[in-house]
Amino acid sequence: MTHHSADSRKGVTIKNPARGRQLTQRQPVAHPSDSIDTLATLRHYLIHGKTEIQYKREQAKVDMFIFFILDSSGSMMRDQQIAFIKGLVAATVQKYKTRRIRYAAVALCNGGAQLLSAPTLHADDLLTAVSALKTGGKTNLQAGFALLRRQLKANMYNKTQLYIFTDGKINAGSTPTPFEEAVQYYKQYLSPVKETTVVNTESGFIQLHQAQKLARAINAVHYQDMSVYNLPAKGQAHR
Repeated sequence: MTHHSADSRKGVTIKNPARGRQLTQRQPVAHPSDSIDTLATLRHYLIHGKTEIQYKREQAKVDMFIFFILDSSGSMMRDQQIAFIKGLVAATVQKYKTRRIRYAAVALCNGGAQLLSAPTLHADDLLTAVSALKTGGKTNLQAGFALLRRQLKANMYNKTQLYIFTDGKINAGSTPTPFEEAVQYYKQYLSPVKETTVVNTESGFIQLHQAQKLARAINAVHYQDMSVYNLPAKGQAHR
């Protein structure tokens, strides 16, 4: 097998010793900065009998990261608000379907946090995990922030958008003041995130506006009302 560099105009040539014939495929211009995975290219040829250049996946560029923190505590069961959250996740994925995005999701339930999906390019996997989300327990937002932080690398913060879907009733943590505890943790560790949005999922005639309070405390964008099927324009948001 003869392997030219990724910058070569002659492309990559693979020879089948058994048949003595050569197949040449020029490097696609769509990947000018990616590195060719030689072993994967050869393996693909031996399996499928045709040449298709394979690139090292870790070299692939990602336009942005979108992280979701989903409040699935017991208070979210009223009015089937968890179904509303799932619709918002699906709408967000649909809006950005033409961009190369890694999605991740963390659920708040039973006084703790659960990783539903590590950062993935496969939005369908994320939606599958979210659709199986159950409700129950109290809301520990600090635990969610801590779990989210473990998924973030240093070079990801300026490409990350964080959506927090909650009714704002933060009632669990490691201190007697869980709301303030969560806010302090965010300010200390997650403030470099490019943009954070708090989506108020509270419904009913009487509302406590705790989600708006949270958004103001962490200097995030706040959405009071959102359609299950369409994300609003920025003009509908306020801090």
